[in-house]
Amino acid sequence: MSHGIVVGYDGSPGARLALDWAVETAKRDERPLTLLHCVGLTMTPTFRAYDPGVQAKAYDEMSRGVLSEAIEIAAKALDRKEIHPLSVIGSAAAELVGVSSQADLVVTGSRGHGAISGGLLGSTSYAVTAHAHCPAVVVRGQSVVHAGPSHPVVAAFDDSKNAQKALETAIQVAVAAEAPLHVVAVDNVGGLEAWPETDTMLGREEMMEQMHRRVGETLKHVADDAQRAHPGLQVQTNLLGGGAGAAIAAYAVDVKAGLVVLGSRGHGGFTGMLLGSVSHRVVHDAPCPVMVIH
Repeated sequence: MSHGIVVGYDGSPGARLALDWAVETAKRDERPLTLLHCVGLTMTPTFRAYDPGVQAKAYDEMSRGVLSEAIEIAAKALDRKEIHPLSVIGSAAAELVGVSSQADLVVTGSRGHGAISGGLLGSTSYAVTAHAHCPAVVVRGQSVVHAGPSHPVVAAFDDSKNAQKALETAIQVAVAAEAPLHVVAVDNVGGLEAWPETDTMLGREEMMEQMHRRVGETLKHVADDAQRAHPGLQVQTNLLGGGAGAAIAAYAVDVKAGLVVLGSRGHGGFTGMLLGSVSHRVVHDAPCPVMVIH
């Protein structure tokens, strides 16, 4: 049985934003919503021979209070039968990753400091995006932003397998949200330093031009395929320069993106763009939710 959309909730402002985003997405996609609250092991006294089970009732009461709040928020938009609370004791990151194996999507806030569990810290969202078994979303910003007609879906593309999967997901989201799709690639060939000494400047420039042209042609093919499959979808392509993570995040700011979708790690033939560090940089800097595809 699928948990549908799983959101980590600890009562913090960041978790509340993640919950709001998850609720709206569950409603749009008609999926069940699982609310996961984790009581961190750091709450447990560590003196010798202590049995954590002694505190089980207290932990249960804590979780019930936090989850009751989340259920009431979610029930404003969803049928209560589609809302499933889940309380666990352990590491928030590990529990979310574990549950993600039976989920369609796992959602975390960018940083949480819940009074109950101290739960979803920034390190948790990064760990989940790195290890989740399903697409992982980190909700960023001061308020919730959703993909829609005024907020495009930005898909980072580098022709790698993960980027192909990310593009497919981005198309699905854009169609469901009736949002434009922006497919971007980071062309960083201008920063290459390891050119053979025998190369002339003209040879270097010709090679760079060929690589630029290849990236542009690939993006055009991607856009054409997407529009053929979904005639009503607005697709725009853009070739960005500079450091990949910073360039993608800055682009999301410029176009007021509603969602950025990218692979967790990529080694594409023409840029090798989406390395793990790049996806983390985008998660950290983007002003909107970021979805990482594995």
